[in-house]
Amino acid sequence: MTNLTLDNAIFLVNPASGKLSLNKKINIINEIISGSSANILVTNSVDDAISKCKSSMMNNRIVVACGGDGFQNIIAHQAIINKGIMAILPFGRGNDFANSLNIKSSRDLINSFLYPKLFNARYIDVKFDNYSRISLTCTGVGLLSEAAFRASKIPILRGMPLYTIATLISFINLKNHKYKISYNNNVVNEELLILASAASQYTGGGMLIAPDALKEKKKINLLFAHKTNHFQAFNLLMKVFSGQHLHHQLVKSLHSKCVKISTSSKNSWAGLVYGDGEFLGNLPVSTSLGTKKLLVLVPKI
Repeated sequence: MTNLTLDNAIFLVNPASGKLSLNKKINIINEIISGSSANILVTNSVDDAISKCKSSMMNNRIVVACGGDGFQNIIAHQAIINKGIMAILPFGRGNDFANSLNIKSSRDLINSFLYPKLFNARYIDVKFDNYSRISLTCTGVGLLSEAAFRASKIPILRGMPLYTIATLISFINLKNHKYKISYNNNVVNEELLILASAASQYTGGGMLIAPDALKEKKKINLLFAHKTNHFQAFNLLMKVFSGQHLHHQLVKSLHSKCVKISTSSKNSWAGLVYGDGEFLGNLPVSTSLGTKKLLVLVPKI
């Protein structure tokens, strides 16, 4: 059985995540691990992160993902493949996966080791024609993908303000795209503003995109908004902050074991699939709730 103490932890650091410098990140980690035998490893590429994570997990070490949602996605994928255990120190600009697990600060991480609990976290299997990925929070197309792309190009902000500004920029040339969705033996084939498969409630730096995500344990939450104009789109955005958008007449929210999405649109934005703030691939795609264990160390209290 894996030792769940701080002495057995490897802190894997993404130097590019978030706004903090690498030195500040290292200083924060050194305060956390003071007096313990924990180690710090800094990654220099995705392949390097995968290699160091895999090696650590094969040696039954707990890997603390020190980065944002995209970096945590990489570590989580290795935890699934290698039957390892991960923990989270949120250093990103969105931190939606950490937020869904109530890991919001270094204090929460410390409590994860002081009062350890292994939590089998939900995630999405994202399958394209020739390969597959995972998403820890929400997999989206349409406005959601465009906003995620634009957020990655804004250097200063973080959290909800970042994604709000990115969404508003996307409103300038607002587009609805033609999508085909297959779910629960039903088919929707029409122009939509936004389309998302969610495993947890939050995306976009804390936006409550899927308040009902956890209502059915073995299914993902499918949400989409029908074709709309600028005024109604802005109205929907304002409602997302509190989760009230589910009551809007243009929004559909349901649960399904599998969702298949494709597009006939020639617009370059239409086919982009984003998850955890990162580009995952191009349509068509199939999404379903992951079935293999993803063990995350969280505080029992």
